[in-house]
Amino acid sequence: MKQTFHITAINNPFDDPFLLIRILREKKALLFDLGHMDGIETGHLLKVSDIFVTHTHIDHFIGFDTMLRLLLRRDSPLRVFGPKGIIDCIEGKLKGYTWNLIRDYPLKIEAFEISGDNIYHSSFHAQNSFQRIDNILSEFNGIILIDSLFKIEGLQLLHQIPVLAFCLNEEFHININKEILSEKGLPIGPWLSEFKKSVKKYYNLETKQLENQNKTFRINDSLYSLTDLMPIAVITKGQKISYVMDVSPTEDNFEKLKPFIKNSDHLFCEAYFLEKDRQRAIERHHLTAADAGRLAREAAVANLTLMHFSPKYINCPQDIYNEAMSAFKQ
Repeated sequence: MKQTFHITAINNPFDDPFLLIRILREKKALLFDLGHMDGIETGHLLKVSDIFVTHTHIDHFIGFDTMLRLLLRRDSPLRVFGPKGIIDCIEGKLKGYTWNLIRDYPLKIEAFEISGDNIYHSSFHAQNSFQRIDNILSEFNGIILIDSLFKIEGLQLLHQIPVLAFCLNEEFHININKEILSEKGLPIGPWLSEFKKSVKKYYNLETKQLENQNKTFRINDSLYSLTDLMPIAVITKGQKISYVMDVSPTEDNFEKLKPFIKNSDHLFCEAYFLEKDRQRAIERHHLTAADAGRLAREAAVANLTLMHFSPKYINCPQDIYNEAMSAFKQ
């Protein structure tokens, strides 16, 4: 079965962490964190619609300038989501440059700050020389973004400062049965993308029924209802992808994380220190490799990818993998 998402951890685990998720067949991509971007193709970055920042330490946010320069002439907006303080950080970045010649540029940056029970929203548009415009705040209920294909959830944690963990949830996945498609004499084409979006919108996974019987599609001059076309849809469990970076190794953080990442198909998690250096991990507010493995095991995660290692282990990276996987597979 073809998947919706292609996931790439861009840098090596001793370098700045960030994750690229390309949404296949949609010409769209997501970024989790903004480390330095030497290892990623410009073409992928140009497709990024949304960025999810765990916090604004330099190794997680320095790539903002790269994105800004690349996207200045792009018509579609860039949305950035992050923890308390991110709007001020974005404003500070933008104030670091002179913008007297960009009023005809189209770029719009929409910044969303998750803090407590609220989501604060500010706009920075090139036509206004990126002057900050504060918008009406909204209530934060755990969901950061709802897309036609997925939703992004956020969890507020501590790394001495507020940080966010993220989950990408695809409620269910749709593949096309090409044999039935052929039997019905239907062509492969752009209409299939719209069909999938309609199924996502109107199909109730619990009742296995469509909530809109009147939606129609015109294909080769013939009219088909969504119900007529449902036999071509193969509906399977969607993907759940979790991303956890720079988290203090406290029981409070662990108890919040376990239900949040539970049953993830893939967890991308920091493993900054080894367990033998736990005191240092506590002082620096990072997880150990054993913490990452234990979290993954107790949350029934299917696959674990380790990221963000301390450079002190540059000569023994296998020790980190061994420790984490030993805790994961117990």
